Amino acid sequence: MAKITVKNDDVSFEVPDGSALKNSLQTNSSLMFGCGQGKCGICICSLTRGAENIAPKTQDEINLLSKRNANPNQRLGCQLRVIKGEVGIEY
Repeated sequence: MAKITVKNDDVSFEVPDGSALKNSLQTNSSLMFGCGQGKCGICICSLTRGAENIAPKTQDEINLLSKRNANPNQRLGCQLRVIKGEVGIEY
């Protein structure tokens, strides 16, 4: 099981290794979501730790984050998939 911590909401929760995080983030945090498909950018968040435990960016994520001049540690919450281990998120 992977452990996800959302700093803004001061919550931690576990998900199975390999899980997409969108549903868990919607349930366990107040991170806002829009389209859920990596196209709107409402769910931009920052990885504060464990970036190596998150799957690489999707092409949609790369395209949108590039348009937004995002920092390298910023990701789209709707596109996050945890591989294993601990991950910290801030939005």
